[in-house]
Amino acid sequence: MSGAKDPVDDLTSRHVLYLVFMHMIGAMCLDGGINFGLATAMYKNTKDPVSLWPLPNTLAGDAAVTIIIQTALTWILDRLAVGGDLKKGLVSPLRMPRHAKPWLHWFVGLDDLRAYESQKTAAAGGHSRKEAALFWIGFHGRRIGVMIVATFVVFWPITIGILTGLRSQGVGRDYSGRGGDFNVWPFPEIFKGVFGFAVGATTPFVSYVALIYQGETMVKVDNRDYSQVQDNEEDDLSNPAVVMEDLQQP
Repeated sequence: MSGAKDPVDDLTSRHVLYLVFMHMIGAMCLDGGINFGLATAMYKNTKDPVSLWPLPNTLAGDAAVTIIIQTALTWILDRLAVGGDLKKGLVSPLRMPRHAKPWLHWFVGLDDLRAYESQKTAAAGGHSRKEAALFWIGFHGRRIGVMIVATFVVFWPITIGILTGLRSQGVGRDYSGRGGDFNVWPFPEIFKGVFGFAVGATTPFVSYVALIYQGETMVKVDNRDYSQVQDNEEDDLSNPAVVMEDLQQP
């Protein structure tokens, strides 16, 4: 935490390099490699034909499931990664842009945090742990859901169109009598790897949202006070009360 930097108003060249190389190119390569490995385990030695639509080995279904799982994990893990980088001082957090669009405000979620804190103040005994957990599940769940829908609309139809065209040309088809549309190794593995690589292009947006969230909610402490804060709060930014205390500061 001692290396953490103060928030800045605008993107710098360091932010651009950070987002492009670490959270776009790096994330896309990592996602592609993981998906290629998963496809190898799923399809290389399977006895069932690999097809575009029919179960059990459906590439259309695989693409849809990949979007759901990869988007959810990206939202969770990338935000944690950004938080760790900020503590190391690798890059500065950001303030909300002056003319930010409403959708960016919604993804960052400051209004939801303020509303939650207002409800907590109005409640006589405050919110219970269960209520706090439900708030955070809903907070992240809604945003993950919107990300999944947006990613699905952009990537899935194009992918199905490409696969349909390849199938019509017999690309990846096994003519040995096994049947299926894409049985020839390593077509399914290459497909899943490339698809995971492409979906990884959404990662910089999550990183950008996380940089703004951290910049608007971070608790500023010096080296002398940090040990005390660390003892009292395992994760400052997961505690709405601590977050709102900082939001209310001038």
